[in-house]
Amino acid sequence: MKKFTSLRAIVSTCSMAMMTIFATTLTTNAQVIRPYGGPLYSDNLHGGHTIFGNTLTAIYSSGSGSTGVVNTTAMNDFSTSGTGNYTNSRTSAFTNNSSNIQFVDVDGNIDNTTCNSSSADLIMPSGSNTIKFARLYWGGRIDGGTGGSGNINLRKVKIRKGTSGAYTTYTAPVSQIDKSLISSPDSAYQSYIDITTFINNNGAGTYTVADVFAATGSAGSGNYAAWSIAVVYENPAVPYNSVRVYDGFLQVYNGGPLSITLTGLNVPSTPLISSDAYMTALTWEGDAKLAVTSGNPLGDYIKVNGTIAASGVNLPANFWNGTISKNGNFVNTKNPDFKNQMSIDIDELEVGLGYGILSNASQVNIEFGSEADQYFPSLFAFTIRAKDPDIILNKSVSDDTAPFGTLQTNEVLTYTLSGSNIGLGNSLNSIVVDTIPGNVTYVPGSLIVVNAPGFANNSIQTDANDADFAYKGTNGGNHYVKFFIGTGATNNSGGVLQPGETYTLRFKVITPASTQLLSTVVNTARITGQNIFGDLFVDDGTATLIIGATTPVKMSSFTVKKESNDAVLRWTTVSETKNDHFEIERSIDGINFSKMGTVSGNGTSSITNSYSYPDALSNVSAKILYYRLRFVDVDGKGTFSQIVPLKLDGSILLKAISVYPNPFTGNIKLQVNSAKEEPGSIRLINMQGQQVVKRVVLLQSGDNIVIVKDLETVAPGLYVLELRTGTEVMTQKIIKK
Repeated sequence: MKKFTSLRAIVSTCSMAMMTIFATTLTTNAQVIRPYGGPLYSDNLHGGHTIFGNTLTAIYSSGSGSTGVVNTTAMNDFSTSGTGNYTNSRTSAFTNNSSNIQFVDVDGNIDNTTCNSSSADLIMPSGSNTIKFARLYWGGRIDGGTGGSGNINLRKVKIRKGTSGAYTTYTAPVSQIDKSLISSPDSAYQSYIDITTFINNNGAGTYTVADVFAATGSAGSGNYAAWSIAVVYENPAVPYNSVRVYDGFLQVYNGGPLSITLTGLNVPSTPLISSDAYMTALTWEGDAKLAVTSGNPLGDYIKVNGTIAASGVNLPANFWNGTISKNGNFVNTKNPDFKNQMSIDIDELEVGLGYGILSNASQVNIEFGSEADQYFPSLFAFTIRAKDPDIILNKSVSDDTAPFGTLQTNEVLTYTLSGSNIGLGNSLNSIVVDTIPGNVTYVPGSLIVVNAPGFANNSIQTDANDADFAYKGTNGGNHYVKFFIGTGATNNSGGVLQPGETYTLRFKVITPASTQLLSTVVNTARITGQNIFGDLFVDDGTATLIIGATTPVKMSSFTVKKESNDAVLRWTTVSETKNDHFEIERSIDGINFSKMGTVSGNGTSSITNSYSYPDALSNVSAKILYYRLRFVDVDGKGTFSQIVPLKLDGSILLKAISVYPNPFTGNIKLQVNSAKEEPGSIRLINMQGQQVVKRVVLLQSGDNIVIVKDLETVAPGLYVLELRTGTEVMTQKIIKK
């Protein structure tokens, strides 16, 4: 049977009367015992972090350990009501100050092999988890002179997986202990040691930690002891995240404040939603009873980028209140399961919105303040949705024989493959492949890298699969060309396309000599790239050239404006080829169009021509109309312009982007104003960060209406619709019903 005979200090492996000499200089209200540097752990991976732990002390009515009587009323007294004993942001009427603090000992050993112990559960996502980092922290308050030579008593700890069996003993190096004078001669300390291999070998489940050295009994500012384990895990089923872990040791008391800046974050360029980022904070010895006073209305707080943090059980003016919580709710997977730890705070909350963690941020500012409490910030960890590449490929074809745009015999066609990485992370192993249609023949020696990272402009490549970066190949009777592009590319592997980097590639083919063998030429090129974990990213581009077809019109502007009772369309062309006429089409939904009128074209012209058409609005009840032009050539073939909207009250529909209807069922319309002609990509992203839909579009200068069709199979729920161009990213939340 265990026996504890003193309320102030016990002589055992957990509290020994041995002399040690140290000195610490105090500063007003706060001090830095060990500063926070760069990230302790830093990686981008499919995974995240978790921090778990428990107290090793409690207020006892009598005795201690497994045979004593815990004052469960005090340890579980908790309320956020703001009335009675809980005014001024207090969440409990009890504190460890001047209380009978004794060790808890859940392992129930009767042979006195441990003098304190508690357990908590490591919970990780289902599936295959690999532990990338695990560090055990333990600490408490000690009497002066009891740390032992070289603080040996403070550097030892025991841990085991489960609730029975042998313990493994760890001894932290002399350099891995932080110690602060509280009130002479007593000190607070934390020690820490890497246990990555131990956690990786044992996996998720219950862990028990024992024999943390600390003082017990009654002390004016309160005795305490506790432990915690920080874990970073990798799991292929978890979204790609940026994980950063930081530690230090601070003392905050009697008002504070104290600020630190944590560097090395990797926030994506796209706006975050709340669940895209979560922060876990560990501090020692916060008090639920101490909060706001008239002299310090902010109480015991933490500010993240200037915003006071709060969530559920963690009040704005009493965040450090001895809770172990997740998103404002108590964590109950621990033994003993107290609401008031009286020794440690481990609190996780979502910080993706409302805490100033902005796009592309590389650091975060943390500020601490206290009323009359004192606490010791230690560990911070962030998991933030990480940056992935998003590569696009656009393909065009041009001919070299007049009349241009018409497929003819023995005509050389030039294919241009261009695009960029419009994503947030590097595209690795970037490769472009284009299959050559069977009704044309590759022109030898025509491979050229017009521009790409790591290449000189207009870099000519040989046809052979040799020492350069492209070749013409054959597989199963199919002919293709292949380019390895990006910085660091070799003759058999692609290189890196960084965010914003572009590329342009070209090659040539020739049409058949016989008219009878001529047919429409259609082929699709593909670019592939990977993130740093080998996840594949793909985009395709298709080019079509039709027998006898031409591209009749090149426009420089197209607008529509309400004037009196008409919708007046105005457009300007800079060139026309065999352009017979324009057909004006109108729609009330942007999908189904009707012909409203006709304007004659100028045949073939290389000068600027201006046109207009007034569309009568009588008997129109729709609030928004959509217009487009159909260019019809002399052979009756037609192509379309972009769609432009008109709001019938005469106002501008939107200056940047509008997505409607919202909620949607089968189709979405995007209205966007583009300053220039440029490619863009549209993505529909669910709340788990997964891409559900992706479309590549070509925006024209001015107003554009882009229709995303065939969304009936998308699951109901909340989504983020994202439009990316080479210069900006625009997002809007949208609901599928």
